[in-house]
Amino acid sequence: MLLRGGARGLAIGVILAAVLVAVSLAAHASDRTDIPLQNWGGFAVHRDQVYDDLERLVTAGFGDRAVLNTKPISRTAAARIVARAIQNVRADSIGRYSDRTDLEDELNRLTEEFKVELAVMGVKLPADATVAKPGVFSFTPIDRALVRGGAASRDFTFPYSNRVRFQRGANGGFTFESRAQIGDWVTFYLQPELHVNEEFGAGRLKQGYVKLTLFNVELLAGRESLWWGPGLNGSLILSNNAGPLDHVRIGAAEPFLLPFIGDWIGPTKIVAFFAKLEKDRDIPRAEMAGLRGTFSPFSFLELGASYVNIFGGDAPPRLRGAEDYFRVLFDPIASDQGTQTPQRFRNNALFALDADLRLANAYRYFIPARDLRIYGEFGWDDTCCSSSFIPLADATSYRFGLHFLNLFEADGLDWRFEFTKTNTFSYTHNQFFRGYWSRGEVMSDVVGTDGMSLWTRASQRLDPRLLVGVSASRVEIGNTALNAGTPRERRTGGGLDVSWAFGAAWSLFAQAQVMYTTDRNFVAGEDGWDGFVLAELTRSFR
Repeated sequence: MLLRGGARGLAIGVILAAVLVAVSLAAHASDRTDIPLQNWGGFAVHRDQVYDDLERLVTAGFGDRAVLNTKPISRTAAARIVARAIQNVRADSIGRYSDRTDLEDELNRLTEEFKVELAVMGVKLPADATVAKPGVFSFTPIDRALVRGGAASRDFTFPYSNRVRFQRGANGGFTFESRAQIGDWVTFYLQPELHVNEEFGAGRLKQGYVKLTLFNVELLAGRESLWWGPGLNGSLILSNNAGPLDHVRIGAAEPFLLPFIGDWIGPTKIVAFFAKLEKDRDIPRAEMAGLRGTFSPFSFLELGASYVNIFGGDAPPRLRGAEDYFRVLFDPIASDQGTQTPQRFRNNALFALDADLRLANAYRYFIPARDLRIYGEFGWDDTCCSSSFIPLADATSYRFGLHFLNLFEADGLDWRFEFTKTNTFSYTHNQFFRGYWSRGEVMSDVVGTDGMSLWTRASQRLDPRLLVGVSASRVEIGNTALNAGTPRERRTGGGLDVSWAFGAAWSLFAQAQVMYTTDRNFVAGEDGWDGFVLAELTRSFR
């Protein structure tokens, strides 16, 4: 973790003070645990299925103006969206939602998921929903537990999986999540993981953090994944491809309205973080900072802007003080790519803009779907010598996505399409010469430098407890190392996944993929078929 010495003592003091305040007040705990960017229990890929259900509600207009593309989102913030949806449905005197029976299952699942948070908010639940409101302190020693097993034809890291990596042959693992809440102020989350294969077994803290929330400002310290952007199969700035970051984060706990212009630009969320990267890299323990703002001016539109910078590190020459930190973060000319700039100002800055257009009842526009999302990102790396804010063509990247919900107006049939293209300067750098990566994986999009991805997935809920998905992709992955001179790895393939909920608290997610790979691991002539199978059994203890 990041907290050391005096900083750790200060953090402990703040937490103890918050605990004393919480205990002294007769309040109910409002769970501010973040919804994981991990596929717990299936019915989604790359993240918890709650995010998919929220997208469906918000795209259909049930959630009004909502901010979804700065993830993770806390349970309380998600419950607030569900509460607005319930309120809109109950107050629907003109029958705006009366024909949207296709969303009953999503609304029921979300109401069940957040029934405690909704009860704390004062939302009247169905008569058959008996909910005991938590006290000042709530503790769930095991929220969900997951057992994983599978096999791979070669060493393989699953994209956008918080760095789940299989060695060639049989693999297995076990993980669970634990959470606690003290009032509205202090949140604890812990997810240890054990992974085994034919050669070794290892345990680690996959994710874990403590969060302090006061006056709609949250301060988090720990290890957690971030996802900035509207896509599902990657992001131009931050995703869960490389695994969770050890970081300190501060930002809005829930979207808020800015003074004077808030009603015009809509709910806004601003978040910033500071991280220390690992020791075993080109510049040991490089520092990383990021800032993102998102707002929703209309119920059908969400806009975002992101900035991330890798700088500093343990290798000399080092930054000398606050003025140096300010310059390296906010003065574009301080980039080490400027030939006259002192080397201690080395930094690798990345920027991106994103938009998410949500069209409810899209069939009105002769689109063969009930609802439609059209989204995109435009990003660029810092450029040479004059200004990092003016992108060069060779430093730009972009992503375009389509998400058809209830395709051909068939309930539960979704289709996604995403296209991503990066350029020759994307995610590479002349001093951080291994590029924009952590623990061997790109922190944003798996395609890396001068890469391309064409990905599509169709899924069908055969009933509320059974979902089948089919995917296909063509990916060209470029080496982020500076002037690597290696060929791009190319993967062409597809996969099948099945999610099944059974019993009162069990679910099974099974997945198989096969692909033909050329120039595997950037080695010319390393070609052949690759494949893997994966099964995850999840038990909920809620």
